[in-house]
Amino acid sequence: MNHTLQASASRDAIQPWLHALTCQDVVLRFMGFFDARAWEQMEQLVTPDVVWQRPDRIISGLEQLRETLHATPDNVRVRHIITNLRPTLISATTLEIHSYFSVFRVIGVTPADTQEPVPFDGPVSVGRYRDTLVQTDGVWRLSSKETHVDFRRP
Repeated sequence: MNHTLQASASRDAIQPWLHALTCQDVVLRFMGFFDARAWEQMEQLVTPDVVWQRPDRIISGLEQLRETLHATPDNVRVRHIITNLRPTLISATTLEIHSYFSVFRVIGVTPADTQEPVPFDGPVSVGRYRDTLVQTDGVWRLSSKETHVDFRRP
């Protein structure tokens, strides 16, 4: 086997890993932007027809996502801890990531209040995500997100 063929074979072998890492980054940045209320940056990571199945409702499409986000009161602060990301390449342009999450939420805190640590009672929920990402024009974007809550604080 010549050197050029070996390099090509190596690139082909690592391509699925590169896709998986890229998609994991998209999933983590999506929730990071959500927590930071950086919704315009968050929108760049989804397809126009994104579907987010949440425990309280199903959000379909970018416009409904925008409406939901902008309806969030200013005094609600949320942080997501996402772990155990397990990617599965479904096809050359579709990848699924299963993960676990813990959600921490504090209500009644304004942006000015967040300069100091805010007391809280622990996670409000723990569960699982199933994120589906698609590659279009060389860019991976979130096309669907399923949220399954396993534990919820009363």
